[in-house]
Amino acid sequence: MKTASQFRIGVTALLLAWGSVAFAQGPLAQGWGVGVDASRLLGGHAVVQVERAQSSEWLWQVSAGPYVGTVNGENPFWKGLKGDVLSGSVVSVGSLVFPAQDPKLGAMWFLGLDLSRESCRLLRDAEDVHSTQAPGFGVVVQTREEVRLLAGAQWTMGRHVALRAHVGMGMVRDRLSSRMMGEEVSAMPMARPGGLALLWRW
Repeated sequence: MKTASQFRIGVTALLLAWGSVAFAQGPLAQGWGVGVDASRLLGGHAVVQVERAQSSEWLWQVSAGPYVGTVNGENPFWKGLKGDVLSGSVVSVGSLVFPAQDPKLGAMWFLGLDLSRESCRLLRDAEDVHSTQAPGFGVVVQTREEVRLLAGAQWTMGRHVALRAHVGMGMVRDRLSSRMMGEEVSAMPMARPGGLALLWRW
């Protein structure tokens, strides 16, 4: 209960902080966009992103994809996963605001907010034969829910191609379907620190 309350308080604080910049205005080509989030591959997910610019100031985006395995076979340190991933998926929704500005270093700067939910089926490691019968071993499901504030830059190449990079920070709630007695899901949960997306916009 205490963790859930802290998570709700954190989400509320982030929403209020994001709302303080939501009235900023800036140039943004209206229309649709579709692309890939290359940074998600570091976490083992092949993610497709779809977005819609509702006005010249802001857009919303949705992304989702299955777990396909990491490049080096190791899970990112910030996730704190409790075993080897058998399967999983991630879904995310968010919004970006482009404040009024002159391009700097060829980029348009933005602020944003996103919420994501990642679910993984994990195979726990057992130290001996007896522990395999204990709660918290075998196949379990670990769920990570994140809410993040974002700051980043967008570079456009021609009329349709955009490269977008950001850094992020926020709150995380980790849950495990079965735990050993006294086990913490993650001692220091960390939100995804950044992202890199390549988009086709029209």
